[in-house]
Amino acid sequence: MTNRIHRSRISLLLMTLIIGAVGALGVGSALAESPPNPPSRFVGKVTVNGAPATAGTTIEAVIGTTTCGLGSVFMAGSEARYVVDSPALDPGANPNCGTDGAVVTFRVAGAQANETGSWKNYQLNPVNLTVGGAAATPTATTPAGATATPSRVPSAPASGNGPLGGGGGDLWVIVSILGAAHTSGS
Repeated sequence: MTNRIHRSRISLLLMTLIIGAVGALGVGSALAESPPNPPSRFVGKVTVNGAPATAGTTIEAVIGTTTCGLGSVFMAGSEARYVVDSPALDPGANPNCGTDGAVVTFRVAGAQANETGSWKNYQLNPVNLTVGGAAATPTATTPAGATATPSRVPSAPASGNGPLGGGGGDLWVIVSILGAAHTSGS
């Protein structure tokens, strides 16, 4: 009887060790996998033939010949804006796209935008997109002998040293993110 109890305890101990070893292998595998790299986020205004693009217009981020991010135009007041996330170059990702510094071209409703961006997933990447010709700039007529004073229209800088690297200020970033959330939620 004592041998049977002894064998039973040994069997139970061996089963516990085997189950523990299998469990530890599973945990080790899970710990060895790293999370995917974050995407690169592009934001900005969209102008087509000098006028704000229409809400819902498709925006594509392209690296090489691969579409590496899709978005659409949303309106923020009278401004046509977009937000596009371009995924990182990660095995198993679809699409398998960006690396630091890669040139990103943009298509607005299939038409090539005049601007390009640089893939960086550690900062917000503001790129204002234009397609087609710009609207004519009105010129002021001045009376004889008077000099015209040029007016200044503020615009978001292309780059800067703001809190997220975009230089556009916190409000601009918040509006862009809220617009993206609104677009994805509808």
